[in-house]
Amino acid sequence: MVTLTIDGIQVTVPRGTMILEAAKAAGVKIPTLCNNKRLLPFGACRLCVVQQKGRRGLIPACFNPVRNGMEILTNTPEVIKARKIQLQLILISHPLDCPVCDAGGQCELQNLVYEYGVADNLFKGEKAHLPVDHVSPFIERNPNRCILCGMCVRICDEVVGANELSFVNRGWKTKIGTDFDRPLQCEFCGNCISVCPVGALNDRLFLHKARVWDLQETNTICGYCGVGCTLTIGTKDEKIKRVRAEENLGVNQGNLCVKGRFGWEYIHHPERLTAPLIRKNGTLVKSSWEEALELVAKGFQEIKDTEGGKAIAGLASPRLTNEELYTFQKLLRGVWQTNNIDHAGGYSYAANLALQESLGWAASTNSFNQIRQADVILAVRCDLSATHPIIKSEVVMAVKRRKAKLVVINSRHIYLKKFASLDLILKPGTEVALLNGLAYIIGQEGLANPEFMATRPEGFAQWQKTLEQYTPENVAVICGVSVSALKEAARLYARGPNSVILIATGQASTKHDWALARAAANLALMTGQIGKENAGVFILNEKNNAQGALDMGVTPHLLPGYVLVDNVNERKRLEKLWQMSIPENPGKGAGEILQAALNGEIKGLYIVGENPLVNYPQAALTKKALEKVDFLVVQDCFLSETASLAQVVFPAATFAEKEGTFTNAERRVQRVRRALLPPEEAQTDLWIFRQLAKLSGAPVVPNSAREVMEEIRVAVPFYGGMAYEKLDGLLSPQWPCPGLDHPGTAVLYEKEFPRGQARFLAAEYVDEPPETDYPFYLITGPVLYHSGSLSLRSPGLKQLFKESYLQIYPTDAHQLELREGQEVLLKSKYGETKVKVTLSRQAAPGVLFLPYHFSSGGGNELTGWDLAIGRVKLEKV
Repeated sequence: MVTLTIDGIQVTVPRGTMILEAAKAAGVKIPTLCNNKRLLPFGACRLCVVQQKGRRGLIPACFNPVRNGMEILTNTPEVIKARKIQLQLILISHPLDCPVCDAGGQCELQNLVYEYGVADNLFKGEKAHLPVDHVSPFIERNPNRCILCGMCVRICDEVVGANELSFVNRGWKTKIGTDFDRPLQCEFCGNCISVCPVGALNDRLFLHKARVWDLQETNTICGYCGVGCTLTIGTKDEKIKRVRAEENLGVNQGNLCVKGRFGWEYIHHPERLTAPLIRKNGTLVKSSWEEALELVAKGFQEIKDTEGGKAIAGLASPRLTNEELYTFQKLLRGVWQTNNIDHAGGYSYAANLALQESLGWAASTNSFNQIRQADVILAVRCDLSATHPIIKSEVVMAVKRRKAKLVVINSRHIYLKKFASLDLILKPGTEVALLNGLAYIIGQEGLANPEFMATRPEGFAQWQKTLEQYTPENVAVICGVSVSALKEAARLYARGPNSVILIATGQASTKHDWALARAAANLALMTGQIGKENAGVFILNEKNNAQGALDMGVTPHLLPGYVLVDNVNERKRLEKLWQMSIPENPGKGAGEILQAALNGEIKGLYIVGENPLVNYPQAALTKKALEKVDFLVVQDCFLSETASLAQVVFPAATFAEKEGTFTNAERRVQRVRRALLPPEEAQTDLWIFRQLAKLSGAPVVPNSAREVMEEIRVAVPFYGGMAYEKLDGLLSPQWPCPGLDHPGTAVLYEKEFPRGQARFLAAEYVDEPPETDYPFYLITGPVLYHSGSLSLRSPGLKQLFKESYLQIYPTDAHQLELREGQEVLLKSKYGETKVKVTLSRQAAPGVLFLPYHFSSGGGNELTGWDLAIGRVKLEKV
């Protein structure tokens, strides 16, 4: 630690801290226009100059580190004069268009000019007259207002890794722009807007819509991916005008992706459902809430009385809050007496449950911000640029700032390879074999952790025998990766002081997820990369509350808190809490529910927030199954493809219109706060569940999200400390958090959650038989601009990505005589679809990629309920 004095105030800070940060710790404000805590020090604006006693001249506070005994003065006449001159120099070319500038009221330059009383300017010069970029989606660039602080360039490079903006020209002609002054062609995350201290970069969705002082701002959690970014939603007249992020709030620390910052437009879409619908004479017509609720409560009660609870099922979206998901499963289990419950098609959480078997908890072991401190990163089947851009930024910072070694393990040439030390392109579905091969090499070369070798958790000997078949030579043949590359990857991971494994999962997952997570856990255990900071295994869930859906027991065989349905004692404890009985036998998962519906066994199906016709595999068979259900009830924001088949449709609220909590993929439970009211008669999912429970005679029905969380704290022991008042800080705790006095757990398997819970389990690779009739592999998955089918309702996102496409490697396209944009018929044994091709080197030879978001040309028309690796053939149209 270093002790110094700033304006007479003594302060002690860690060695390496810059004077600017030390001043903040002492409560002393030093102005700056080019410094941001997300960025490395740069020293462009020179407004942070200070005096050091005993030293001539002025020094920038932003990149001068503290030293013991320093005496710093921040407001001497010399310092103030220098700052005024610097402001005057900036204003030489800066336009004085404050009345029409969107940054008015939040412009740092404007504030400093006022604070330092710069009323006139002795320096004269020509104002800039550069063209304004009105073309780029979401972002307006006005280079005339730019002060060349460089923060947009730096965040695009240091954090986002896109390198879209740069300094152009020199001297007086210097400006910030793109190559050849083209419009932006980037991720459109808008992080450049968030650091711009003036009005040079503007949010086009907010442009001229309101003044910042007119906005009512609400902090809540993003409703898209499993990162769980904190959003600050600005509303006026019950309309969202802007979404931004505060740097001191949440896991994202001010950063957002394109969906988080700009993907909110669907909330005000004109096709939002605003009243209940009931099918009469074959047509869905508007109804009152009383009629619709009574019809649903009566309908499910009659099925239960005549067929039993086994004929009822429920499918929920992991976009719901914890409180809603908990109440949903409680309604089905306690009131309608069925364990036929699932979420996300049942396809997205196998990896989590596998970690529970291996490591004791069904979740990631560490915190996201520890990734940036890692030395080695294994990104397994992760296209983070598309699925989790904020996690991608953590990887970028690790590589750029710490020189971390990134090993990309994928079947496509994804964007992350730009930062990789090793890029392993392997045959689709062989990731398990590859990780087992790495473990074999580590064992053979004596690279296992010495502490581990001394303790050897349960199952090591049996697991070691299963590795005998995964020699480097065998794995090289299975995966299509060279022996030398396998050995290099194994050595990097094992020798890394701190190594992490990242695995992305979601509704495009395959049946290999369970074994993949086991293999990752085994690898982390044998190398000692568990139970410490900046290491561990991360399961990156696709949807915002996928972790919460598991925690709340929205699965056919697990009650809230990962209690098995056949655990008599725990079931009795829950029954006492609910004052209702719970069925004893495990229920059906999503695929089994659809198969049972197809067979006529499921008579009543309640679907909440899901759109199986678009997002579930084998779309044609899924439609047949849904059409055979006697009583189909759908609860959604829109009349989706699935909702159009229903007998009753309930209009639901979005994430911005409700209260509750989401649990992100690092186990952090975060407050969701209402920013505006639902449109017209639409209601929150929790309200609808409560009304149905009351009409069905449930004895205990909490009245609010807060009251539901109080019940969850009793039902789920590791949520015991998650009272709402504890979740209102800058960063809420991570479970396990068993009590109000517990701080939460950032790293699993240390202290009270010891490594002794872990065990080795075999992770067998099962090769799928070749299909000569279908020569191409097909990978389906999400893309950057969409998440599920909900984002297709946001006009801006749809403008960037309007329709589906088939990504094909150029050499494959040449052999098939296909050209860019040509329509083809894509066939698998499950179905077929027409789609246009795009030639891309992001694909790999023999491997195609198709997004799964679209109802027409989507990947789920070609994949099966069995979750096998996709195989397809192409035909010209």
